[in-house]
Amino acid sequence: MIDTNEFESLLRGHRYELFSGVPCSFLQPLINLASNSLDYVAATNEGEAVAIAAGAQLGGKKSAVLLQNSGLTNALAPLTSLTNICEIPVTGFVGFRGEEGVPDEVQHEFMGRITRQLLEVGGVHVIHLEASLPAAAKQLEEGQDYLRDGKSVFYLVSKGTFSSLDLKPPPQRAYQGGTLTISSCRDPKRPHRHDVLKIISGAKRHDTVLLATTGMCGRELFTIEDAPNNFYMVGSMGCVSSIGLGLSIARPDRKIIALDGDGALLMRMGNLATNAYYRPDNLLHVLLDNETHDSTGGQATASSCMNWPMIAHGAGYSHVASASTLSEVEQALDDWLAQPRLTFLYVSIAPGSISPLGRPTISPADAVRRLQEFMR
Repeated sequence: MIDTNEFESLLRGHRYELFSGVPCSFLQPLINLASNSLDYVAATNEGEAVAIAAGAQLGGKKSAVLLQNSGLTNALAPLTSLTNICEIPVTGFVGFRGEEGVPDEVQHEFMGRITRQLLEVGGVHVIHLEASLPAAAKQLEEGQDYLRDGKSVFYLVSKGTFSSLDLKPPPQRAYQGGTLTISSCRDPKRPHRHDVLKIISGAKRHDTVLLATTGMCGRELFTIEDAPNNFYMVGSMGCVSSIGLGLSIARPDRKIIALDGDGALLMRMGNLATNAYYRPDNLLHVLLDNETHDSTGGQATASSCMNWPMIAHGAGYSHVASASTLSEVEQALDDWLAQPRLTFLYVSIAPGSISPLGRPTISPADAVRRLQEFMR
């Protein structure tokens, strides 16, 4: 068994600064350690945790995820199409439920058999953590070589690997209803995404980063202006605000604007709760809602029957605003830049995109390296 307090010294020695994850009984000591004395962001699901860690990595904060192997399928989207494609390596500690030869509940048996294969197919290097501090220290050192080569490393953690550690009482955070500004405009003619993105791109300052969700949003932003402080997300649908959360925590000196879509946000609505709980002042979460999956043929989403501003307000964002015109979008941006606070900006837009519409000519990995250089 590894003494969890001594393992903390190893983690600090390798400069791990931020941890994100979801509960796992096998990882309870590590999660308690991260919550007690390190920087821990509790995610609502495993994919969100990977995206938060990737965002922190973008900002130069070395990060790790803590999760149970039963949730690996939830993490596969960002592991394959975000951290792998963009070469943003993250470290993971995975509770190894259903390990062969170790009695466990029936729902863990199948995932236990395929855990290593699943991670390796997803481009992750896998190391089964040994239950002694000297051996684990060597394995952590081994993992650093893979991380330097741009490959994520996940450690499988068997039952009883870490000594127990009590959880200190976390700070109580009661619901804090933020301010709410709803557009009074009744013009049925909705602005187009391209025009809204022009306003946002034109308003950004030298310290501002734009993160565009996958699909038409990133492609249109690239068409308007390719800049070193733009990030065009590919795949990992629904993860853009979680990347923004990790990045905003890692770099409080930067302004972070996460450009989201209704179909994407519907996939990972738990992000709203996590963003609101940690409340970074330097994060602006913009939802461009055209009630369709634009990039796949315009299929309808469930967004038309939802009240997004009230949902974000209920989640606890510091400020929620809606904008129906380009001038209102501009005013909301000016307000946030003048008074930074976690803000959700809802913009109802028309479906469709500019034509012809190209794709970013810079690779995702090169865009990441360029953004990291901008951050420095």
